[in-house]
Amino acid sequence: MTPQTSSLARKVAALGASLAVASGLASAPAVSAQQIPQITWEDCPDRVDITSAQCGRIDVPMYYSDPEGAQISVGFVKVPAAGPGAAKGTLFGNPGGPSGDAYSFFGNTAFRWPEELRSQWDLVAVQPRGLPGSTPVDCTTLAPGYDEVALLTREGAFVRDSCEIGTPGYTASLTTDNTANDWEQVRRALGEERISIFGVSYGTYLGSVYASRYPQHTDRVVLDSAMQPSLAWNGIMATQEQGYIDALHDFLSWTAANNDTYGLGDTPLEVYQSWSNRIVAETGTNPTVAPPPARIGDIPPALTSSGQLGIDTINALAPTGVTLQGLATQILHPGANQANSSLLVLTRATLPQPNTWPDLAAATAGQIPVPDLGAQVADPEAAEQAVTAANMQRLIMCNENSVPANYADIPRLLWANFVTGDVFTSPTYFSSGMACSGTTPVSGPQPLDGSGLEHRPLMLQGTRDPQTPYIHHGELASAMNAHVVTVDGPGHGQTLWSQNPEVTSILLDYLNTGNTTATSAPGYIPAPAQAETAPVPTP
Repeated sequence: MTPQTSSLARKVAALGASLAVASGLASAPAVSAQQIPQITWEDCPDRVDITSAQCGRIDVPMYYSDPEGAQISVGFVKVPAAGPGAAKGTLFGNPGGPSGDAYSFFGNTAFRWPEELRSQWDLVAVQPRGLPGSTPVDCTTLAPGYDEVALLTREGAFVRDSCEIGTPGYTASLTTDNTANDWEQVRRALGEERISIFGVSYGTYLGSVYASRYPQHTDRVVLDSAMQPSLAWNGIMATQEQGYIDALHDFLSWTAANNDTYGLGDTPLEVYQSWSNRIVAETGTNPTVAPPPARIGDIPPALTSSGQLGIDTINALAPTGVTLQGLATQILHPGANQANSSLLVLTRATLPQPNTWPDLAAATAGQIPVPDLGAQVADPEAAEQAVTAANMQRLIMCNENSVPANYADIPRLLWANFVTGDVFTSPTYFSSGMACSGTTPVSGPQPLDGSGLEHRPLMLQGTRDPQTPYIHHGELASAMNAHVVTVDGPGHGQTLWSQNPEVTSILLDYLNTGNTTATSAPGYIPAPAQAETAPVPTP
């Protein structure tokens, strides 16, 4: 493997935490009544740690437009209701991504689902095609014929062509359209007349596609942190860049409010500087993401009399200041790159889940060690699964992309990639068009219509969600005729990570009755004493 392809392969593998929806042209026909798929029951993978879990797989068409053609395997996990008596129903779930692992979603105790949910519902998660557990996409053989220029200008084609070598004819089948039909085949195999749906992030779109296509087999529908389908995919990613910066500032404000516990500063800007100092100690250079706005306490004593003018001056100069500081430290420390900071990468990955903030603040303060992310990559099985998930996600997003590239983002992408190493600009891989360069979409936006459902879907949407910003939830809510509950606060996945008691109450009320009158709920803000190690989420 040449250095250039090695570098590109690592970059492909690292492009993991995105978000999802769907786009495009005409949908494939719905699955026709045919022979019921037969389940092959098997041992669950190690990441399933619930002893009652049952794992199986079925064979489905690679392309539903050609049901007699090539077949693939789709795996799933079922966790029977834990309580006595019959279950209230079967709940199909998807954690988002579009590369989120279904086995962990319902089959791992790290996901702290309400006990009432686990005790009263059979939980089923279908592993999306392309991921290990279903037929995985194999991209281990790198496509030949890509020189340095081609790797930069046709990166999407490079990923597709590499995956086609290992799994010929498979890559174009990785679409929301086909995955929704996979759900229907699993439902039929399990003998369920109707299923309820729980979708988070990208799962809100996937679940909505299924419910729209098969309303007669759909009961209740929960859409947690919904996205705007017409923005898939370049537009979705573009909305996340500022969202993550805002989430960073929310975290810094929370940490400043808990200075008695962490000692990182009384203002968000003071905490930012403490966090930046830790990253400098790790890498020799500083983060260049925009600092939070200054407050009165941030004005040097000599300028205190300047009041608001002094604050405005600091705020105007701060973004340029951190960039210049970064360039200066890189000159003093050749090879220094902020992206090599485990704390910076951990911050970017965990910001959307406020329940991780206590640990993140404690790690920044040196009270607990920063996780060794390199050790996780060194685990061969984990590394292989991460690479497969990243490639599968890229293929779906490029297969369904319907938003034109914003070529004005290319200079910012190149600057961050080759100069500053700013991980907060990672969405520009898609918004600039570079991630899918050289490819053409193969699937279009799927029809969405909730009017045929017996129960209005429940939509839970956070006002400070960095991954699916609140301003963009209306399109899916309108198409699905959803009842929206506004959750006033930070966080992506309002039910998944926060253990927010008021949101949990609304969720259970809806699942029990098919209805709720609630329209708002307070967001989840952790207490500093509630530090816990949460799994790094799928965006």
